[in-house]
Amino acid sequence: MELEEDKVVSETVPCTLQNVPVGWVQCEFAMDWASRGESMGASWIVKDEKGKVLEHSRRAFVEVGSFPEAKLQLWLRVLESMRSLKKKKVRFVSSFGDLIEAIEKPSFWPALQFEVGEIKRELRAFEAWELRIGSWNTIRCASFIAQSVRNLGLTQSYVAAGHPRWLDHIYANVRSASGGN
Repeated sequence: MELEEDKVVSETVPCTLQNVPVGWVQCEFAMDWASRGESMGASWIVKDEKGKVLEHSRRAFVEVGSFPEAKLQLWLRVLESMRSLKKKKVRFVSSFGDLIEAIEKPSFWPALQFEVGEIKRELRAFEAWELRIGSWNTIRCASFIAQSVRNLGLTQSYVAAGHPRWLDHIYANVRSASGGN
């Protein structure tokens, strides 16, 4: 699928999912990387249009040499995962405004052209997609999962249904608001 300008939205999205179209999913993703080059935690969370968590994932990476390399590794992992899970219409939400803006206006970000090319190539696999810059509050659960690699030593990579049970307290409000789903 060719990149269309209207599919890239460089604005901070609100925490709610009210504007996710029916039949789409929202994939929120984050990472926790340190310049010491030890390990990097990465995660994504997929929600339906009602805000129900369908799947989530954590991945531990080792010896990622730079922050730009870490971001690209995360993006490629997220795109590959969504493709593997047969997600066709996806809104991708991250805090990486530079890459999202570089995809929207490549001439303004010449230093990111390699990364942009790699991401665009992977986006072609989707029927429809949007890129959004998310606030910390929007991606906080993905951030907590990513931080669990370095802060808690949880290096087992996985994909699982629903949300992690240790984040029940955060998702309790979402379940209550949606009628207990």
